[in-house]
Amino acid sequence: MRLVWLDDVQAPYREPVLEELARRVEFRVLFLFDDEPERRLVFRPHPGYAAELLRAWRLPRVGPLRALDSYQGVLRPGSVRRILDADVVVTTAWAQLATVTAVLVARRRGVPYVVFSESTLDSRRIASGPVDRVRRWFLGGAGAVVVPGPAARDAVLADGVAPERVVETVNAVDHTVFAERPRALRAGRDPGGEHRFVVVGQLIPRKNVAALLHALAALDGAPRLDVVGDGAEAGALRALAAELGLADRVTFHGFLDEQDVAGVLAGTHTLVLPSTEEVYGFTAVEARTAGLQVVVSEVAGVAASLRGAGGVWTVPPDVDGLRAGLAAARAAWTGWRDEVPDDAGSPSRTAADLVAAAELALVGQRRRSSR
Repeated sequence: MRLVWLDDVQAPYREPVLEELARRVEFRVLFLFDDEPERRLVFRPHPGYAAELLRAWRLPRVGPLRALDSYQGVLRPGSVRRILDADVVVTTAWAQLATVTAVLVARRRGVPYVVFSESTLDSRRIASGPVDRVRRWFLGGAGAVVVPGPAARDAVLADGVAPERVVETVNAVDHTVFAERPRALRAGRDPGGEHRFVVVGQLIPRKNVAALLHALAALDGAPRLDVVGDGAEAGALRALAAELGLADRVTFHGFLDEQDVAGVLAGTHTLVLPSTEEVYGFTAVEARTAGLQVVVSEVAGVAASLRGAGGVWTVPPDVDGLRAGLAAARAAWTGWRDEVPDDAGSPSRTAADLVAAAELALVGQRRRSSR
């Protein structure tokens, strides 16, 4: 099978799955853009899989495009041919002009495609009108839709995707980085002392770090918080920490790469995902892989997958809800988890599910062609 993965930009957290796919099938990865400044993502050749940049124009994020999380691309001549030189195309983004263009041509030429959809009903900003119709058309034409958990599954079923075309998987985590490295770094370390919380992500409004600072200030004792990431709110959050009397208990690390994030997780106890809007919430899975507890906003896509699991508190993303989650996590702390939990999916599992979805799409296309 010749499989092409089409994505906006090269993200490190996807790479273990891409490497695993390259071991299983004839595989290429195509990216629209060579960088994404907001998340410090930059394209570079990878030894584990074949990757290339497409010829595409990037539209500036001005006017209505400012509301989108990602840049929009317009394919240059010849790019569609590169995308469709495959048996099956896998894509992660329906809300992307370039991807919609490629899918339009794919459907005319009989090239099946698979969508990896992380969106949930809670993370959906638009549920009616032209945008909603495009999403339903895009998902409805897919040979299969792969989802990383029950919340994303419910969303695509609500969009009219037939249950037999939905393949449920897990979002894979690099166990070398997030399971082995933190355990090696903390070997012999005392898990006691003041409780240490950590939040990882962009410092932008929907990540809700300001509410987390207020929640931390409302706790008794002297718990600490590590803040990993940067963004438009960085200065205001530093000022807020000082105003709340937390300047000596909150450490702002700025942007860190995956290896250094794992290093911070090695010395912290509970990760907090306080977002008011979060399609999935990858950091919660990384933290559980590293042996931490997690406090998760109930609106995050990952919440449905983790609800009820040991060492997880699912809370409303307001100050009271976050404070209650922090207090419960601190009270329950007995030490880092030695074993990697079952919900911390392996790249092998996710890759196998993606290949199964591609095979499902091929079977469906052959049936349509024989009619």
